Amino acid sequence: MARKPMVTRTILTTKVNVLCLDVESAEPFNKEVILPRTYADEKKLLKEVQAVVNSDTVKAVHIVDTETIETLYGMGEQKFIDNAEVLPPRGTKASEAEE
Repeated sequence: MARKPMVTRTILTTKVNVLCLDVESAEPFNKEVILPRTYADEKKLLKEVQAVVNSDTVKAVHIVDTETIETLYGMGEQKFIDNAEVLPPRGTKASEAEE
């Protein structure tokens, strides 16, 4: 059986163990969040985690632990063509491509 051509990408993500607080019950708990990219500054990381975690009842308050993970992702070419966003050619600006 022939191997199907795939579009692949290796992506670095940051796995974060964050201390959260349930404001209704006043109970702390840890939550695991996976974010794209890596973060050198803990304040920026906490801000990104808060954007994902925070709600009316849950607040992220402290980064407990982080881990950088490198993962190879892939999908078949046809699925990629069906789902991908078409971009302007490299070296051109979006406004030039629309003209």
